[in-house]
Amino acid sequence: MATPCPQLQHLPDNVKAFWEDKQRDLDDTLLLFSYSIMATLPNFPFPEITGILYLMQRDLWFEDFPKPPLFFLNRPSKYQKTLIQIPRTSITEVQLLRQSALEAMLRGTPQQTPEFLRKLSRFFSRDPYYLLVTGVSMAGKAFQYAFREVNDPDAWLQTLQGKHP
Repeated sequence: MATPCPQLQHLPDNVKAFWEDKQRDLDDTLLLFSYSIMATLPNFPFPEITGILYLMQRDLWFEDFPKPPLFFLNRPSKYQKTLIQIPRTSITEVQLLRQSALEAMLRGTPQQTPEFLRKLSRFFSRDPYYLLVTGVSMAGKAFQYAFREVNDPDAWLQTLQGKHP
């Protein structure tokens, strides 16, 4: 299956095969993919789930995978699969926000710190970017998902804000 996803060009054959199978299973075309950490909103601090975020022509997906047991505990942890499908037509807004801005937005309070102090504080503390995806499901229920650690967040923002089928 042909794909416009340029990321696949320099990957090992087994990874290419994984994405070819995924495209065939979903009958869709891969546009972007990245390791990602999904923050479950609106809880503070954000409970997080690690996995892969991938954008197909019709849907945005997040999927996690079982983790190996912790080395020194050597016992399996309870695992519940996370698989989220977001139709692109249901997405109403996509934003790229720093964690501090996301927290302020979710609390409903404006940021009180002057801009120059916020920029200075980034040198001393981590304030990662989150890709915030907002929308309304087919059932009429509002949703919001936040993803951090995505490769090239600007490319995700531009692609998600672009036209979809």
